[in-house]
Order: sequence, then C-alpha cells, then structure tokens
Amino acid sequence: MTFKLGSVALALLSSTAPAWAQVAEPPAETAETVRDSNEIIVLAQRRAERLQDVPISVTVQSGEQLETAGVDNLRDLGAVTPGLTFQAQGNFVQPALRGITTLVTGPGSDNPIALYIDGVYEGTQAGASIDLPDVERIEVSKGPQGTLFGRNSTGGAIQIFTKAPSFTPTGSISATAGLYDGAGPSRSSYDLGVKGYVSGPIIADKLAASLSFAYRNVDGYSTNIVYDRLPAAIQEAYGSDRMDWLKSVTLRGKLLFTPSENVSILLSGYYMHRKSDHGSAGLPVNGLTAGAFYPDAVFGTRPYQYAYDAPDPLTEIKNYGGALKIDIDTGAGTITSTTSYTLSRHREQVDVDASYSPQCLAAAPMTFACIAFADTQPNDNFLQDVLFTSEQMGRVKFVVGANFFSSNGDLSGVISDFSGGAEPGAPDVVYNPLLIATTRVKTRAFGIFAQADIDLTEQLTLTAGLRYSYEKKKGYISFFGSPLDNFANPSWDSFTPRVGLRYALDGRSNIYATFSKGFKSGILPILTVGDPVNPEKVTAYEVGYKTAQPGYTLNLAAFFYDYKDLQIQSFTGTTIIPTNAASARIFGFEFDGTADLGSSLTARAGVSWMPKADFRSFPNAAGYQPIITAGGLPSVVADVSGQRLVRAPKVSAVASVTYTGRVGNGDLTITPSVHYSSKYLPYDAFDLLVQGAYARVAGEIAYKPDDSGLRIALWVRNLTNAQSFSSTTISAGAARATYEEPREFGITVGYDF
Repeated sequence: MTFKLGSVALALLSSTAPAWAQVAEPPAETAETVRDSNEIIVLAQRRAERLQDVPISVTVQSGEQLETAGVDNLRDLGAVTPGLTFQAQGNFVQPALRGITTLVTGPGSDNPIALYIDGVYEGTQAGASIDLPDVERIEVSKGPQGTLFGRNSTGGAIQIFTKAPSFTPTGSISATAGLYDGAGPSRSSYDLGVKGYVSGPIIADKLAASLSFAYRNVDGYSTNIVYDRLPAAIQEAYGSDRMDWLKSVTLRGKLLFTPSENVSILLSGYYMHRKSDHGSAGLPVNGLTAGAFYPDAVFGTRPYQYAYDAPDPLTEIKNYGGALKIDIDTGAGTITSTTSYTLSRHREQVDVDASYSPQCLAAAPMTFACIAFADTQPNDNFLQDVLFTSEQMGRVKFVVGANFFSSNGDLSGVISDFSGGAEPGAPDVVYNPLLIATTRVKTRAFGIFAQADIDLTEQLTLTAGLRYSYEKKKGYISFFGSPLDNFANPSWDSFTPRVGLRYALDGRSNIYATFSKGFKSGILPILTVGDPVNPEKVTAYEVGYKTAQPGYTLNLAAFFYDYKDLQIQSFTGTTIIPTNAASARIFGFEFDGTADLGSSLTARAGVSWMPKADFRSFPNAAGYQPIITAGGLPSVVADVSGQRLVRAPKVSAVASVTYTGRVGNGDLTITPSVHYSSKYLPYDAFDLLVQGAYARVAGEIAYKPDDSGLRIALWVRNLTNAQSFSSTTISAGAARATYEEPREFGITVGYDF
C-alpha cells in the first residue's frame, strides 16, 4: 500500500467497489472475516463485529482511503468525517465531534474525544498531532463511549490501528513532491516527503517484525512582512522571511511473537519529531490586537501574513514510547493485556499580540498587553488495561475489563523574558521576565467496566453496560523558581451506563436505539492558583438504521445530548482560567452512504446536520470586547445563554465520486471530492472570531499498471483555495488565527513489494 504526504483533501474511493468495502481486514488477532464486499469489521465495542451490527455511529477510513485523501496527520481527519471539526490552540489539538469539544489547554486537560493508537490511550492534546505513515484503518465512534472507553470520551473515540507485522515479506515506499502555487495572499512553496513500510518473518510462524517511517519538509507558504526592516544579523539568524514551514519525522517498529496458536505477544515502539511555526504564528483578525493602539504597529491584514516583535514563533513536539500487548485465547474468550509508557515533550514560543510594535512591547510591564510567551510541556503517561472478550455463550456475549492510568504533566511558562533585549522588535527594550511559573498536574485514574449483548430473540438484541471511574488529581505550582506548592487535591468518581436495543430487519440491516452517559475528568487552572473545575457529563440518546447491501450502504442516525457542566477556558495572556458553564442541549441528524453507480462509477456522501447546539444556560461567560486600548482588548462578562456552542457548524458534509477505467495495461482512477462546512464560532461565544462557510475541493488521478506494485498519482488539494482557520486563540493581546494550508498541486509515486 502506498501513501501520500500533504494537506488534507477528501477523496475516498479508488476502485469500483463501494468506498467502505475497501477497509482493511481486521487485525491478525481477530478471526472474523468480511462476508462480502460491503461488510466491514470494526472494534468499536472492543470486539470484532460487522459495522452494520454495531449500535453506534461509526465512520471508518482504511489506509488506502486515507492515502487517496491525502490525510497524513490526524488533524486532517475532519475533512473525511462528517460532524468532526479539528481545531487547535498552537500545538494543542482539539477535535470537536457533534458539538462536543474543549477549549481548555495544559496538563491534565485531556480532549473529550478520546484518542487510542493500537489500543493505547493518548492523554495529551499536543500528542494528538500524529503523523500517519502506516495506518491500517481509523474508526471514529460518535457519541459518549463512557462504558467501554471510559474517561474523557464524552464526545466519542478515535481509534487508530497501524499495520501489524506480517509473516509474509511485504512493504511499500512512496515519494511525494507538492507545490503550493502561491494563490491569493499565500506564496509558492515546496512540499516534499517520503514514506515507507517493510515487514517480514524473522522466525517462520513465530517471530515477525515491521518498521515504518515518514519524513516531510515544507518550505513555507506564508510571509513575515516585517522581515525586511529587521537588522541584518537578525535576518541572517532567521534565514528567510518564509513562515508556516514544517519539518517532521516519524518512526515505528513492531515485533510480533506467536509462541502458540493461542498466544500472541506484540511489542511496539515509536518516535515522532515535529517542528514548525504553524499555530504559534498568528494573524490578528480584523486588526484586533493590542499593538494597533500604538502608531508604530505593523500586523498582517490578510491570511498567510504575519508580523511579530518577539520571539521567533515556534512549535516543537517530540513523542515517543512503547507498548506490550498480550492476547491469550482461552477457548471461552480472549484475555488481552495492554501495557504502555509514553513520553511527550513539547515547547512553543508565541508573540501573544501577533503584531510588530516596539512601543507596545516596551509598555508591556505596565499593560501586560504586548507580551511574548514561551513554555515547555513535558508529560509522561503509563497505562495498564486488562480485557476479557467472551465468545458467544448461548444467547450472551460480553466484555469485561479494568484499567489504570497515570499521568505526570508540567507546563512551565515564561512571560516576556527580555533581560538581554527584545530581539528582533526592540533590542533596546530590556526588562526581566514578567512571570515565571510552573504548574504540575498528577493524575491517577481507575476504571472497571462490563458490557453484555443478550439475544432476547433471533432478531432482538439487548446491550447493557456499566463503568465505574475514579480520578484523583494533584496540582502543584511554582512562581519564579520557588519550590512547588501543592494547591489542589480533588477527586471525582462516576458511573457511566449504556443501554441499547438492536433489531435485525434481515441479515444485512438493523435498527437500534441507545441510551448512554459520558464523563470528562475535572481540571485545574494553569499558571495560577484557583479552584478545581468539576467534570463534564453528557447524557445521550440515539436512534439509527444501518444496512450494507451488495450495491450500496446506508447509515442514518438521530441524536440528542443533555450536556452539563461544560468546561470553558478564559485565557488572559498569562494564565489559563477554566470554569464550568451551566448546561447545553444538542440534537441533530447524520447520514452517510455509498453507492455503486455502474461498472465504472462509485460514490460516497455524508452529512451532519445539527439544528440545535446551544448553551442552555451560561449567564457569566468571560470574553473580550472588540475595542483597542493600551492594555489590549478589554474583558467582559455577559450572559450568552442561547448562543451557539463553539466548533459546532450546523452542516458539515463530504462527498466524492470515483471513475475507474482501463487505460493500456493498467487501471486509471479519477476521484473528485468536496468537504463543506457551514459557519461556526472557533473559540468563544462572543463573535470576535467567526469561521465563515467554506468548501474545500480536491481531486486525484491515479494510474496503476497491471502486474506491478507501481502507482502514480497526480493530485490537487484545496482547489478552491478556501481560507479556513486551523488554530485560534483570543486573549487581551489579540484575537489571533492561523489558517489551513492553501491550494497545492502534487505528484506521488509509490511502489508496493
């Protein structure tokens, strides 16, 4: 299987079979197989089941589909999944699913969309910026997954399954050359990458290994508009006025040991290093920056234009770790033990006001408006998960398990350390740091759970499950190098049930209704002392219909959420202050399906429509006014009850059509596609930043000769050059945004062996 590098584009189908029929076979440890070309096996309920039998809304993307779509990083996944919106704050990646998201950053403030990589929970937001060189498939389960997946899954769960080692020699390699064409306010830039995967036996039928790698280098499609006015020495240190550059490398290795037919042991390790200024550089939207108060201010007025005085924007992420997974087939069921240890090391440098104004910078000790923020964020996670998945026992099958999660995370921040001069904006501005602080959060979480499927009749199945979760957090803080002081020791517990009924209309179609609850852990303030914030809780109701016929698939769902104690963040520029909003209500409808339109055409479409996703009660929301003062944007507290939730577009949709035909001695595929989103609020409920409606159009033309592993693809992404936000932050310093990648053309050449 070959892969491509580059920005996101939706292009899902690459053969005459319907799109989801191309999902890769289930992992080696599952024995079930796909019965026909439209049946897909998923692990959404932590056991191998046909997609149409799972009473959960699940979107599945195979590695081949992701390759065709150009999805090479998790942040791109929103363009191929209706209802999923990916946003970020710098290097904090924050997905939103059906209107459920988080704005809270820092250690101990995980996403409400739980992320699992080969069964290992990723407990940090910065760690969610994951490159995807060796993906077998990705499953996005929508709605609370509080019973089987537990903590921090109020909105859903994203499971990434990477390729397992093979006892048959196999491999692939691909190289990509892309060109951002400089459309609109962006500039031309190269985008180069290479990916590879190799696997084979070390000892026949006993020991196999695999290794995957990926490298990407983007020159930079944005511009530092004040570069020419900087001193020559600073220009030389920067090397270029290019911005939105990227350098990324990923490595993953696995060893599979099968000492007997009933036992498999999988040892895996990975390393990722991603370095960029994307997300840390920002544009003050509509000129909303503290720098605008001062006559010497320069700031970007169009997307892909940045100005800053200090420091040089930077985001750097290093993730590495390992896992040991043991599967034992007992005959009555399978015992699975997963033990993992992961380390994340992140740092960023941000010019909070997103402007170049030496005068404002000099005034910062009095105004705290034009400030520079630098932080480091080390985080270590340990997970132990034990699961028993039964075989069918008469009318019953069940899953029971327990897990323990331990996390130690720091955020050490320095505000405006200009003791040696505020290069590049104001070398004569010299003052000591305005703030040096470290927040440390220690998390210990336990969970026990069980879920059973009971066949009441041959057609009617009852699903019932329950989890008990207990969380303990300890918060520590230090100012200006003082010893860490313990300021909070909260604990919480929760019962999260799931009850559902599924009725089989025939062997290929089901209708279902479910009731479930989700629990997102409480959090602590960052870089300040404050009270703990209570957990979020979601009660969800969903009804749906699923069918997988020889010529088409169809999935329909309607959902209603009662969302309580929403965790909302206010960022002052120096501290992160979380609070609980009162409550919200969400309801909506989803559709997705595939169709075989004939011998040469297939199509896929998906739509998410949420007519209501509003704060039911939020009388004391904190935000900022669109007024420029010497101290930046003035704060305001207002009642936003009835206002739309953030990152909750009313409509999001994906669609694609694939033509497949014979040309010479090979297959030619042509796949145009589109991803649409209606407008939404990306950060808060005060309308300072509004993401307008947009459509991103993509396409691929690929040729694969017969009896050859060669594949050549020409592609375009964001053909419409849509300008949508990828990262947003609002503070007293600025309403700051970074944009998704502009239009790009490219070629990918791959070879399977």
